[in-house]
Amino acid sequence: MQGLGIHPRIINYIPGKAINEQELNRLKTGDYVGVYSPLEGLDVSHVGIVVRYDEQVWFRNASSLISNRKVVDSQFMEYMHSKPGIVVLRAD
Repeated sequence: MQGLGIHPRIINYIPGKAINEQELNRLKTGDYVGVYSPLEGLDVSHVGIVVRYDEQVWFRNASSLISNRKVVDSQFMEYMHSKPGIVVLRAD
């Protein structure tokens, strides 16, 4: 099976270790967030949407667990703590 091909580009991302309260406060409800992937030819490995409620920031995404297969809200910092970084897109 032939893939889509690789198109070289520079990806600007926020490293996982740099995601702190200051960066978290910059995120708005509706921002698209991709989990950055360091693999060649793969920009992001998973995507979701930022949602703010209950005075917290959440990552709304489709669960990748076969047993779950539904939309879930995870605390943003908890979900991202072990990820290599994030790519943020704001549709203004």
